[in-house]
Amino acid sequence: MIVTLSKQVDGITYFWFMYRDGRTIQMYHGVTEQWKLDQDVSDSMEERYTFRRQAKRRLNELIAEKQAEGYRQDDIYGMQPGRKEREKFRRRTSWFAYLLIGLGLFQFVTPFTILPIVVLGIGIILMFLAFLSKNQLPMWIRIMCFVDYFLMHISFRQEQYIPHLFPILSIGTGMLLWFYLFKKQHIKLKASSE
Repeated sequence: MIVTLSKQVDGITYFWFMYRDGRTIQMYHGVTEQWKLDQDVSDSMEERYTFRRQAKRRLNELIAEKQAEGYRQDDIYGMQPGRKEREKFRRRTSWFAYLLIGLGLFQFVTPFTILPIVVLGIGIILMFLAFLSKNQLPMWIRIMCFVDYFLMHISFRQEQYIPHLFPILSIGTGMLLWFYLFKKQHIKLKASSE
């Protein structure tokens, strides 16, 4: 992760480059118009941590400290904040949609049944998807995921009374998730090509 922070003082731009690679943070401080100053302002530092989480937390602290000093975070790559997280969410959700479709088709095509604990696990993932995807999915998909969780929980408890509930819910939910993600990606690619 590369972070660039900058601020202008008397026509001189001071900047910080911060780079986190696993457990290591590398920082470089300098100015763009070095010839306007009498002293050397450039500085390079490196910090190593035992765990990645410590390095990530320290990088966030450094960004907050520099922003408190008046530095502004630059978007040098044209990426809006959180793009990496949205891409990771889209990728994981599309794989989950494929899994739902595959499990539903597996139960329709073969004489085997899915273990009830697998059905409950899929339902719990749907519940988490309903509650934790507030900024990623529209409300109607989140409601559908929660209703599917509730119905899958019922099918987990009373499998013999509702034999084909899981495959229908699984294929339907997987197809709706996949179509929504495909449509959103298609609109994004179309907008970026124009």
